[in-house]
Amino acid sequence: MPYSEARNPRYVNFMAYLLWSFPLTYILLLGTFYNLPGAQIVKFFFSAYYIAHSIFAIATGFALYRMRLYAWHLFCFHSFLLIAEQFVVAYGYAENHIREIPLAFMCGSVLLMLLFMKIELRVPYFSPKIAWWESDPRYKISVPVEMACPDHFYKGSIMDISSSGCFIKTKDPLKVDQTILVKFSLFDHKFEVEGRVVWRTESGVTHPKGVGVRFVDLNRAQGHELRDTVKKLKNLSRSYSKARAEEKATTMERKVKELLTDRKV
Repeated sequence: MPYSEARNPRYVNFMAYLLWSFPLTYILLLGTFYNLPGAQIVKFFFSAYYIAHSIFAIATGFALYRMRLYAWHLFCFHSFLLIAEQFVVAYGYAENHIREIPLAFMCGSVLLMLLFMKIELRVPYFSPKIAWWESDPRYKISVPVEMACPDHFYKGSIMDISSSGCFIKTKDPLKVDQTILVKFSLFDHKFEVEGRVVWRTESGVTHPKGVGVRFVDLNRAQGHELRDTVKKLKNLSRSYSKARAEEKATTMERKVKELLTDRKV
């Protein structure tokens, strides 16, 4: 079973790279969509406002890439700033006779990016109530789990785990702040710990439908066993990553030899 330490979702990294390239890409998009003259593009590019906006965009990209809690707020402000700019550029500088089409396209694209970020990332990554989720390394697994509360019994699968909590894939209607008893087995250890549902998510790209559970009231033995289990997962993750890297290096070396052999022939 492959194990890997949790990393930023690809969408977050892509958005960070896009914001880092903002000074050049954004001005080119404005010039293309609104048919701005070259002199106007140069003037706009070297204006104090555009320089300040570019610095803010790059800072937002770094906040997203490093998963800072304030990144969500920066991204929201930057998105609404972009929308306001579309109207200013469209009706103040554009030379197109039809401004509504590029205006609608640009505003729609910004809103879609904002909506996707909200659905996929504000929970669990950017919610201040669950800062613990980003502070502890999480490891991907797939382990059956049973969840019990006074009047219901649920089943699901633990998709990733840390020493302080886990994400459980389940279609059952668990509620935020609900206290449950979590039962699962890992590395021949049987765990039966109390947890509290701190967030839930619908089916998406970064997470399937399920709940984030934080372990509470752990005794010393349970805490030690969980830390020991996470340590084993960490070692397995490193071994798996090392094996994958060696496999890629071997494959590349074999291809190079094959190319050299073909050239000699």
